[in-house]
Amino acid sequence: MQYLEPRTDLPAKDDWSTGLILQDLRWGAKALGGIALVAAGGAVTCWFLPSSPGNTGALVVLAVVALLCALGPLMYRSETKAERRGLLERPWRRVPAWVAEDQQDATDRLLLDGLVLKGWFEDLPDMVLHRQEVFVCGPDAGGRAVVRVAGFAKMANAKVDAGEYPAREPEERPLGRPLDDPATAKACGGLRWGVRSWLWSAVPAGLGGLVVALSLFPLAPAGLVVGGLVLVAGLLGVPTAVEISRWYRDAVRAVENSAQWTPVPITLFPWQPNQHVAGLAEMPGGLALVQFVIPDLHVVANIADTGVMWIAGTHGDVIAVGVPRVPVLTFAAVQPDRDVPEEDPIPWIQRLRQPDFSGLPR
Repeated sequence: MQYLEPRTDLPAKDDWSTGLILQDLRWGAKALGGIALVAAGGAVTCWFLPSSPGNTGALVVLAVVALLCALGPLMYRSETKAERRGLLERPWRRVPAWVAEDQQDATDRLLLDGLVLKGWFEDLPDMVLHRQEVFVCGPDAGGRAVVRVAGFAKMANAKVDAGEYPAREPEERPLGRPLDDPATAKACGGLRWGVRSWLWSAVPAGLGGLVVALSLFPLAPAGLVVGGLVLVAGLLGVPTAVEISRWYRDAVRAVENSAQWTPVPITLFPWQPNQHVAGLAEMPGGLALVQFVIPDLHVVANIADTGVMWIAGTHGDVIAVGVPRVPVLTFAAVQPDRDVPEEDPIPWIQRLRQPDFSGLPR
């Protein structure tokens, strides 16, 4: 089957899927970094206010938000080392590769022709076992490289290892029931957590209400402001969060009841800000409009590159969409006999975390 692959005939930085990866990382870092700065400034202000339950509650909330959101810029610095080191000035090279047997330390090792690369490759080795190839930029004079694997819209930093290691035997995994694939089963666990999406609004609303209550006696204006903002934001997001939980629940049922993967041709519409990622798919029942409510970068990039959408199951007007042997699943709404999307803008709460897919090929 076909998977997303980076182009090898031009510098890696000019490959559209590599650019999409960097764009996604950059968007996350900017959005979370801005929130972290504002929250940190508010926390410092609360630190100098008179001690009271309300002010202390506001300080704790703002400090936690600042710390969690600061992880975005830190991850961006780590994930974009290859770009800063100039490795992406070179084209991706398709190289035969094998996976080393499990080692004593926590890092993974990939065996290339005459070269060993080590790093934290997470889910990539399983695809290497299947495809027996990787895409590499580098290594540079310092022995640093960056690796991509077919099907994944991500890069992994690596470093040359001077050791010698035995290779694991390749694994044949015929396509069968989606949940029989360990990667898909892992991704389905994420869908099950998504059924609890309503907590992302209910918990902040409850926390904001608690801070407001603590700020009443004695009166703490800072606590009232912070708690009130968190409470209102949480309450406004509840309807959307409940609806998204329903989508996730239907997607889980779709995967659990599915006996096979179903590939269908699809053509994506040009991406528009604040609109759903959508396309026309040749479904088994005929042409249909497909709208991705929460688009996944891996899934959308594979669709854009191959023109094929892999359905892991259906439930009513919901389809679970993934990529075989890649631990990703998302869901989409299907509207048969439609070829033009309705004016259905994304709810405001989703716009706060909407990825930018303007780098998709047209």
